[in-house]
Formats: sequence, structure tokens, C-alpha cells
Amino acid sequence: MHRLRVLSALLLLLPFLAVVQFASPLAFHLVLSAAIFLCAWEFAWLCPLGGSRVMAGLVAAGSVAWQWALIAGLAPAAIAPAVAVVMLVRALGDGEEFRTAVLRAAWAVFGVAYVGGLFSYGSLLREGQDGRQLVYFVALTTWAGDIGAYYVGSRLGRRPLAPRVSPKKTVEGALGGVAATVLIAALGSGWVWTRLPLATAVWVGGLLAVVGMVGDLAESAVKRAAGVKDSGALIPGHGGILDRLDSVIFCVPVLYGCVWMGLV
Repeated sequence: MHRLRVLSALLLLLPFLAVVQFASPLAFHLVLSAAIFLCAWEFAWLCPLGGSRVMAGLVAAGSVAWQWALIAGLAPAAIAPAVAVVMLVRALGDGEEFRTAVLRAAWAVFGVAYVGGLFSYGSLLREGQDGRQLVYFVALTTWAGDIGAYYVGSRLGRRPLAPRVSPKKTVEGALGGVAATVLIAALGSGWVWTRLPLATAVWVGGLLAVVGMVGDLAESAVKRAAGVKDSGALIPGHGGILDRLDSVIFCVPVLYGCVWMGLV
């Protein structure tokens, strides 16, 4: 399992880094669209009321539409009520009770806002100044945090971090994740994002480490409500694509916010 996990991570990371480095912004947006589509598709199937192809397609399409509306400078939030209406009409047309139909529509909107509303900021990161460096930075630091948390937690973990949400996550693993994130952020200030001062890199790394853990726990809570261990089985050793990107989804808009506010 260990070798499979590492191999799967490399097979994802290396092509991604190649796209960031050599592809145009448009090509990057298209790759991100594919990731958003897959994450949203998996999220829809985690609905506690039961997923469906209609819901999955609607959530996935709405999430991708959110991304392109954001790129175009339109009002992506207008997509949410459209998704709600379509899902509500479809559920009622299938004979579901009004309360169930409303809950299903709410889940669809939540999925679009969660995946599309957060992950779409990856496109704005890529479009901005130092776009490549920003994408590298958020990807490498977040994945370093995941790796640090996994290996430290699996070897030294004793105290549960959030037993009701994710019983296997430990305080020791969380600390390992923070340490790994801050370390890679510090190294990245001299290698990846060279305009970033070391002190700033350290606190940004710490912030992303905490936000990444929140994203991980948020997805764990969703899976727990759905009664499943993984969001899918697309990536051997990792589960679904949403399992692999849950932390990144939360960290991307936070880093964009730091840049937008001039904090970095």
C-alpha cells in the first residue's frame, strides 16, 4: 500500500507540475476544470439522501460553470440558485416529497459552492502576477502537509485529533503536517516563489497547514455523514480525487485572499 500510494502521488504530481510549467493559462484552466468536474461528481454521490447521475452531472457542470464565470469576471454566485431550481424541479418530478426535494437541492448547491466556489480560485491564482509560482507554492505546501501528517501520524500518532469526525487523525500527525508545510514553504521562498520573504513564507505556510487540515476534516465529516470511507476509487492508495484534493480546495482561496489583500 505504501509503494502504491507513493506511485499514485507521483503519477499525479509530475504531469501537474509539467502543465503548470509549460502549458498556457488556458490549458491550465482546462486541466483545473477536469479536476473540479471530478471532485464535484464525487461530492454529489456523498449526499446522505443518496446520489444520482442527474445530481452528479448538475453539481459537476455547475461547479465548472462557476470557474469559467469567475475567469470571465461575471457573477458566479448566480449559478447556485439555477442549480437549486433545476434540482428541485427534477426531484419533485421524480415523485419525491417536497422536504426531501428541498434537501437534495440544498446539497447540490452546497456541492457547487464547496467545490466550484473554492477551487475556482486556482484559475485566478494562475492568471495573476507570479501565477506559476503561486500554483506551485500552494500545491507543494499542501501536499507536503498531507504527507507529513500521514507518515508522522501513522508512526507516532497517539492522541486523536477529532475522533467523531475522523478517528484515525491524531494530534501528532497534525503537528507533523504543520512542520512539513512550514518547512516546504520556507524552502519555497528561496526556490519556487523567490519574491516571498522567508518570514512571510513561514507564517503563510503555517496558515495553509491549518486551513488544509480544516479542509481535510470537512471532507471527512461529509464522508462520515454519507457512511463511506473514501469519496471514490479513482486513485489507487488514496481513494477518490476529492480525497486527494480536499486540502488544496480550501487552501487555494486562502492564498488568493492573502495575495489580493497584499499580505504577501
